Amino acid sequence: MTYRTYLRGLISSAAVLLIVSAGALASTYNVPYSGKMGGARIEAGRYNITWEHHSPGVMVTVSKGKNVVATVQGKLEERSSRFERNMVVYSTNADGSQTINEIRVGGTNQAIVFE
Repeated sequence: MTYRTYLRGLISSAAVLLIVSAGALASTYNVPYSGKMGGARIEAGRYNITWEHHSPGVMVTVSKGKNVVATVQGKLEERSSRFERNMVVYSTNADGSQTINEIRVGGTNQAIVFE
């Protein structure tokens, strides 16, 4: 193995380690209905949702384009089965309004739950 090949492998490994250790994850979600999420009102539409895990909680940022729509505290829970795709789970309140209870992370068994 040449020095150049070794150095290239070392730099690639360091880059992957930095990305993984950053702790922030992001994904695109389709929010089919308007609803409240941790006190913030989220209108129906496509959003980029990022979250950073701060044990025991998760800080979730909802943005549309470059505009931050909401920043909400949640908690990460593991479920018994994997989710095929990203999902938003609602409950309907007595007055007919909707509340976003959780977002499910596609390809994993994890959900971010809001109180």
